[in-house]
Amino acid sequence: MQAARAADAAVERGDALGALHGVPVSIKDIINTAGMRTTWGSRLMADNVPDADAVAVERLRCAGAVIVGKTTTPEFAHKLLTDSPLFGTTRNPWNTALTPGGSSGGSAVAVAAGMGPISLATDAGASTRLPAALTGIVGLKPTLGVIPHSQVPDAFNNFIHLGLMARTVADAALMLDVVSGAHRADPHSMGRGPANALAALQGPTEGINLLKIAWRPLVGNRMLDTEVRRCCEAALVAFREFGCTVEQRDEPVANAGPAWRVLQQSNWAARFHGRLEDVAAQLDTSFVEGIRAGGAYSGHELLQATYKRTQYFRAVQDWFEAYDLVLTPTCSRPPLPAEAGALDRITINGEDAGDMRESWVPYLNLFDLTGHPAVSVPCGFTSSGLPVGLQIVGRWHEDALVLRAAAAFEAARPWAHHTPR
Repeated sequence: MQAARAADAAVERGDALGALHGVPVSIKDIINTAGMRTTWGSRLMADNVPDADAVAVERLRCAGAVIVGKTTTPEFAHKLLTDSPLFGTTRNPWNTALTPGGSSGGSAVAVAAGMGPISLATDAGASTRLPAALTGIVGLKPTLGVIPHSQVPDAFNNFIHLGLMARTVADAALMLDVVSGAHRADPHSMGRGPANALAALQGPTEGINLLKIAWRPLVGNRMLDTEVRRCCEAALVAFREFGCTVEQRDEPVANAGPAWRVLQQSNWAARFHGRLEDVAAQLDTSFVEGIRAGGAYSGHELLQATYKRTQYFRAVQDWFEAYDLVLTPTCSRPPLPAEAGALDRITINGEDAGDMRESWVPYLNLFDLTGHPAVSVPCGFTSSGLPVGLQIVGRWHEDALVLRAAAAFEAARPWAHHTPR
């Protein structure tokens, strides 16, 4: 709290604090902000005012950023949509009948709609990259631990990343430089210095022509929207024009959704199952269902999910023996209706595609479990004018290379001038 007050006072005095001096930034409403409500989108936390900033928030303040507000999230960030019992429904600025995705939908909308150039979010299973893709902005999930996470109750088995949202790759890189680096609260961060990502973007095409890239249109799913595929494969042309080798890989990949669900629902159950009957009436019904599912898993089911996580990590590591980067769609279809339910089945190309998480974002929860750095960048529009995202994934701690590839693509196919009207 003292650091936050000192930083705010320095901003008021006009002191030069650093790279983000005077830059407005929003913070997802599950990340602690000293003296400012952090509600998690829940009636249970409606009056929660943290005494201390999360580490990343403290670093933003110390770099001179001005926190202009908290951004909406579904209750306890539990779903791929952004609506909550406390604040209602957040809508996509490109078409207000549609969702911006979740769970960092409020952060995505704030950046896409011009309320501020950057936002601090989270990504446990899609939460930064999905909303970024659906709103036409940059969404970065760095390597696990590059941004220390000081709030997770299980730091050692953690797969919840802090994520960054911005209009441009350079802004995301600048923000990453500010919030990255070791902190005693996060074992995955130990031994890591600041990312120095912005410096890596100077001459972003240098060495890009030597890269070998795997294009994976399916990653544990069986269906991909025709227009999404068209936009993503048009983007591959730019990488080939750089001189990259781009090869399509179609071998089957296990869908990470089932194991992810066991791990995340067990996490919810550990926090809420013991008092669920007392609070269920105040909670989103889909969150209640997830808590109950988590409470029903056995110990060996939970441990088997952790074994699966290791298997996914080793499989993706094998991918990077042959390739420098992996490219995928960010999600398998354009945004759903704003009033969609978290447990609804989805359609793709007019056909039933099944479970929302397993069919819509298999490209995303996989890399939360494995920890590899991944960024979603805009790569075109559907015929109805909705943004489409391309995901770029790299080896552990090669965040700078991921961002350099994204910046080269941005230079070749600019997007920042496209804004919702």
